[in-house]
Order: sequence, then structure tokens, then C-alpha cells
Amino acid sequence: MAPEEARIVEIPEEIRHVFGSCVPGTRMYQAEGPEGTSGPWFEAVCEVAGRCVSPGGASMFAPVSRAAVHKSVKEGKLSAFCFYVTSTRRSLFGKQRQARETPLVYIPVCELKLWASELEDRMIRLGRVTQEELEGDRPDWEGKFWEWHSQWQASKRGD
Repeated sequence: MAPEEARIVEIPEEIRHVFGSCVPGTRMYQAEGPEGTSGPWFEAVCEVAGRCVSPGGASMFAPVSRAAVHKSVKEGKLSAFCFYVTSTRRSLFGKQRQARETPLVYIPVCELKLWASELEDRMIRLGRVTQEELEGDRPDWEGKFWEWHSQWQASKRGD
């Protein structure tokens, strides 16, 4: 799989209804529905936005806190896709599950990578870090630790 390009997610007008209503002044989309529709909704989000993580998982891709993610979403600087579960179904074991009080929230990884790049550029300009120091923090994609990826890709191709 090729690395994800750092970009701002664009939602074509003709399919915006799939993602819910957009909160004015933001790039936050809010949808709602029964629990059973959250999976297909999430797959549609990922089809357009690429891989996504929760606000708490954003720090894997950008050196930011969950609070900073929420602030950026509210300021319209970061896309977010929210799904409010309106009703649940019974579990496989017959027990009625309770609906979530908070929405499922997903942030596009591509936007987090763009944000990380912008933060790194700003810190270099301010003299807080050097490019060499940042390079030392990046994983060695060719090293021993990452050999699994090449082997996995080869096994998928049948090599």
C-alpha cells in the first residue's frame, strides 16, 4: 500500500448527503441513524477520506492532543465525520444494548499528516527544532523492523 498523501479531504456536492449535514463554518459532518447503519456509513467515509482515526488516535500522525484536534475541528481547520447512533439492536446473545450518548468521530489521516507537516515547518522556522532532529524521529522504512511489510506484500501477490 502506498503512503497516504497529505491533503485536505474534498467532499463532492452530489454525495455530501451521505456524510450528514455540515456544521456551518466547519468541515464537520454529522450523520445519525440506527446502529446497523454506522458500518456502511464508516465505509463510505473511508472511501472518500481514506483511513481515519478517532480524535484520541490523531497523535499517532500529528504531535497534537485530543483537545487540539477538537479545537481545530470546531475552528473549521480539520475535517471530522460524526455519527450519532439513534437506536441499537439486540446483541447476538439477545441482550439489548444501550445507544451511545456521544457520537462516533473520525478524523482523516491524510489531514493529520498535512497538519503534522505544517507544525514541523513552523517549528523549524521558529528555530525550535532542526530538520536533522526531525529526520531522526522518522521510522526507517527500509530497516529490519519494517521487513514484515515487504514480506506481507509479497505473500499477497503470491511471490
